[in-house]
Amino acid sequence: MWFWNRDRPRERGRAHVPFDESTLPRTKFLTVAEAVEEGLLLTEYASRMAVKNRFLIRVLAGHEPWELARGQGIARDILQSLARESDTDADNLDRLIEKFSDNPASARDAHGYSYDDLPNMTHRRDVSREVARRLREQSVDEAFLIELVSTARRDAWREVASNIEHTLDLENIPVDADYLKHRDHRMRRLIAEDLAALSARSTEELAPAEYGDL
Repeated sequence: MWFWNRDRPRERGRAHVPFDESTLPRTKFLTVAEAVEEGLLLTEYASRMAVKNRFLIRVLAGHEPWELARGQGIARDILQSLARESDTDADNLDRLIEKFSDNPASARDAHGYSYDDLPNMTHRRDVSREVARRLREQSVDEAFLIELVSTARRDAWREVASNIEHTLDLENIPVDADYLKHRDHRMRRLIAEDLAALSARSTEELAPAEYGDL
């Protein structure tokens, strides 16, 4: 083992430099404008899912006619509800910012915020306020509402078609006299059972957002 001993003096003379966190690449945070655009993508998805669920529950399962104006009204209510949620988040952050600004030594709040988080809280507050403002703009933009409702309806029909194809593949019933005789009964079951299950599953996917009986 003579070669191991030969290298030992070199190791003793080697300087052990402590880890310097400042050498790590700096984290690039989103600007308020960038964060707002990301937030609006999420709210658009949530609102489209909610409109799609109303289409499934009220129209397909409930035999109600689908009118564009009705769909726009539902979409408008959902967007305004999301705007209120965003404003509520901003109000809560406003209170925290005031609390820690007046008393930096205040204990952390239930979400772990402290005085050191003031810049982050201010950033989040500004994003929430702007998202709420943009959502209210969208709720009165007829072109945006029409596109949202049309996309949601297409999504609903795609889900229904996929569900029907899956059901037919499982049943694999030959077309004969009995098939035609009982077709109406099977279609009623499809609406009462399969579409009801599809609507319930879609509603669960949307949780925790709740919009009431729109």
